[in-house]
Amino acid sequence: MKLQKFKSLPYIKFFDFHNDPYRTEFPNYSYCTQCNITYVDKHWKLKAKPEEMKNPILCPACKKIKDGYFEGILCIKGEFAKKHKDEIINLLKNEEQKQRTKTALPRIGKIEEKDDMIIVYTTNDKLAYRFGKALFQAYKGDLSIKWSDGNIFTRVYWERN
Repeated sequence: MKLQKFKSLPYIKFFDFHNDPYRTEFPNYSYCTQCNITYVDKHWKLKAKPEEMKNPILCPACKKIKDGYFEGILCIKGEFAKKHKDEIINLLKNEEQKQRTKTALPRIGKIEEKDDMIIVYTTNDKLAYRFGKALFQAYKGDLSIKWSDGNIFTRVYWERN
């Protein structure tokens, strides 16, 4: 594992498939009882018609959140983050919604505040990377990204004083 610090954004190639224990096939027209996303023709949709919601299940993202299984962690530090906490959280939530229009599964699992740090856990490794990228583009600062082998788990560190 490498720790890299960037002044400009890196380009990475994500692996499309990895051995995710939560990714399984579901019956067509399955819907999540917690977040109401629907599985139609091997894709998760945010907005589905009532006739497409036939088989109640728990989607992979909700299972990950319930089990505490996260594939991405974003650590936000610095005086700037303390002063602009609400603004940063809103930016992350907006980025999450933007990403969910493309694919419904990536989500924020939980947000914790520890000492002088805000920690955001994501159900998807790419989402943590995108959050770091969005913070860097909006506020500059120092962005460090640590990928595991095969890009299955991502730790993103963003700091600005």
